Amino acid sequence: MRKKHLGYLVLIIIIIGAVIIAVIHGNSERQNKQAAGSLGMDYVCKEYTESASLRVATICKPLFGGSGYQVVLEDSSGQSYYVIIVLGTTRNLVTMDDLTKEVREGTTVFPCHQ
Repeated sequence: MRKKHLGYLVLIIIIIGAVIIAVIHGNSERQNKQAAGSLGMDYVCKEYTESASLRVATICKPLFGGSGYQVVLEDSSGQSYYVIIVLGTTRNLVTMDDLTKEVREGTTVFPCHQ
């Protein structure tokens, strides 16, 4: 009987640990997406449209393969801008790839859709 109780106790500890890790990872992922959206907005405002109001249409992160956050921004006239942002460990910008021109010309497909 004691072995059965010990087994349940170990199982409960493992489950609680997994839940804590999932919560921490989810919070970190949310903060990363906010940082990527903010960096994308700053870039698009500087490069394309300084006066238009922008909003983040969507942010995606590939489940398998690929790196970085795929950010789609939209201005007040409905024009979309497509950037891929790779963040460092402290949510700093490592690289940014602007695919707006290629997506508009149809030479590339942006994996993250609105």
